Amino acid sequence: MVHILKRARNLRQLLWIRNGPGAIQLPKEVTKIHLEFHPKLIGSAFRGARHFWHEMMPRMKYRNPTVPMSVTRHKDPNGGAYLHIYTSTATPASSQTTNPPGTANASPEASNTLTPDTTEPTHTFEIKTLHESEILDLLVEKTGAVVLRTPPEEAQEMEEFKEFEVRAEKDRIEVRERLLRERREAQLLKLARGEVPNAA
Repeated sequence: MVHILKRARNLRQLLWIRNGPGAIQLPKEVTKIHLEFHPKLIGSAFRGARHFWHEMMPRMKYRNPTVPMSVTRHKDPNGGAYLHIYTSTATPASSQTTNPPGTANASPEASNTLTPDTTEPTHTFEIKTLHESEILDLLVEKTGAVVLRTPPEEAQEMEEFKEFEVRAEKDRIEVRERLLRERREAQLLKLARGEVPNAA
């Protein structure tokens, strides 16, 4: 029984990382994705960046194992949050593309021969107040990534897992309530028999 539950958990994790927001296929020109944000929530600031990192980047990495994806968590609560996209070919800058404070524009030579450690990103976006879905839409739009749809059979399996989890949670609550009730009844029985001394 334990092995069955373990296999079920592994299958659920596999389905989760294969499907859902962030399951995209990046074009071969994308050489690196880097995320930068403050680790703590300050109002609604940084919430989208944190959720994007936690929920969507694992799926992106699973679908694009050869593309380095990194995260920097800075300590300035007043600082920004940025999505950096590196590509191996020069891409014309759009009106939405911005550079973080103190960052110089990339040279044409750097854009054509990308070295992520020393070259400026092709695109940098301020994402401090964006929702995680908006960050993903921005990434897809600027890179031309392909959004991968969930196969019908896997969608059905995911739905079955959701139903199983709902039933399992209901069962856990019922078991917990029954155990608490039995303990209370046992305690009352001991009190009635005088087996439990009164507190001094």
